[in-house]
Amino acid sequence: MKTEKSLFKVVGMYCISCKPIVEKQLKDEKAVKKIDIDYMTDSVIVEFDPSLITKEEIKKRKVWLQVC
Repeated sequence: MKTEKSLFKVVGMYCISCKPIVEKQLKDEKAVKKIDIDYMTDSVIVEFDPSLITKEEIKKRKVWLQVC
């Protein structure tokens, strides 16, 4: 299985307590394999299976994500 990584900006992530919310919303996607959250840059790196979902589809499903 080939995976791809993309960087997204997270809108409105202000503190560490936001992490479980972001993780829950992304982990609900079966195509998402791993996420890495960076609070300092308000961003998240998403590793996903591009045969199941594209980064544009991830962006459209999650209103708080913006492609960098």
